Amino acid sequence: MKYYVNPFKFENSLFDDFFKSNNSASMKTDIVETDNQYILKMELAGYSKENVKLSLDDGYLTIEASNSSEHNEENNKVVHRERFYGSQSRSFYVGNIDQSQISANFNNGILEIAVPKEEMVEDKSNKYIDIK
Repeated sequence: MKYYVNPFKFENSLFDDFFKSNNSASMKTDIVETDNQYILKMELAGYSKENVKLSLDDGYLTIEASNSSEHNEENNKVVHRERFYGSQSRSFYVGNIDQSQISANFNNGILEIAVPKEEMVEDKSNKYIDIK
């Protein structure tokens, strides 16, 4: 019997989801590895940059996003709805790294986060990351 070995599994559960949630299903994420960093590319269609928050706490990078319904229900009847409205979050374990080395950009509904590979012991208090 042959067993399949996944060559793309990160070492030490790096970037494993912390919370398994149905809400995070719409926060589809690609993770690309370069020589010195990981780049997360997350789909956040329909969200504005102002409604997306990144934080680093105890080695977990958390992305929180919220949006509200666009239509006026007084005059219109919704016949079918597939788009998600509300709040959702997703967390990835990245280790105790220097928060100032994490960068994030939001463009055309894609949040791109660059996380350095180097692990550094840093203050473990909750810190927020600016999105450019």
